[in-house]
Amino acid sequence: MNRVSSVCALCASLLFVLPAQAETKVYRDAEQAFLERTSLRAADEKCGYFTELERTALTAGQLQARGALLRAGVDINAIESAASEVERFANMQDCGSEDFMTAAGYLKDSFSAFIGTMVMDFTGAESIWKASRSRWDTWRIVQDRTTDSFVYQFGLLAPNIDDPDAFPASFSRPLDNPLVEKPFDLALDLHLDEGQKLPASARILIRDPAKSIEPWLGNIFTNKPGPPPRALTSAHWPSARVMMEDEDAGTRTARFRFSDSATQALMELDPRERVEILVLPDAREKDQRPTSLTIEVGDFTAAYLFTKLPPL
Repeated sequence: MNRVSSVCALCASLLFVLPAQAETKVYRDAEQAFLERTSLRAADEKCGYFTELERTALTAGQLQARGALLRAGVDINAIESAASEVERFANMQDCGSEDFMTAAGYLKDSFSAFIGTMVMDFTGAESIWKASRSRWDTWRIVQDRTTDSFVYQFGLLAPNIDDPDAFPASFSRPLDNPLVEKPFDLALDLHLDEGQKLPASARILIRDPAKSIEPWLGNIFTNKPGPPPRALTSAHWPSARVMMEDEDAGTRTARFRFSDSATQALMELDPRERVEILVLPDAREKDQRPTSLTIEVGDFTAAYLFTKLPPL
């Protein structure tokens, strides 16, 4: 893998300039990881080195490293240019290239250990996507947030598993299993205080590429991160609403589920972007103003791909 790394490092030295605000080690680690994974993905597309599981984990790692570079302040055009350089290099190599065969073998060995990873944190600028492959957990990926109005969770719910109490070989030997095929439902859970009524609805406002092709990275005057103007978004309304009550625990939770189109729209955003969720109050509430909640996109797609690996 040394020659692959050296070529990636050469591309980085030519195309990346270390942003003044970036922490040097974090930046350099993300830079090397992104370029190596981009090179391996290109080689795999040409030569088919990896299994579907390995390919998915590799893509998740590449996207995670790309997100880290963007948050460090690296220009997106520089990232894309460097990616093109290492892809070009990879496509010039023979499929039996010693360097790439060595690199592919290293990745396969690493993946054999990584496949047993049950939980991971995908850290953004301000928020964390908590990702879990545990067959016991409610959420596959989730952000836990608190505002003056709500304690809430937002993310992808785990699909139902027929018998989570069983521990057959399908759980103990994940390398032998395919990617998860059942869809993950995008959901918002609002944990209600005593006396709070079930909100009438909630809608997610996501930047619409047809209205604004460029990522919205915050207020253009203050540089403060935030969701785009509502005129530049499309609204995604819930497909289901339910109140969940646990009398023993004394908890009440309003859950809103959203369509797969909302999940796909989130995946297409820049990891530095934010989305807004507007919670509409019950018609009987005196204050009829909607409550605005904000979600950082972060490494949503990378976390999603990690949780598509077989459950544990």
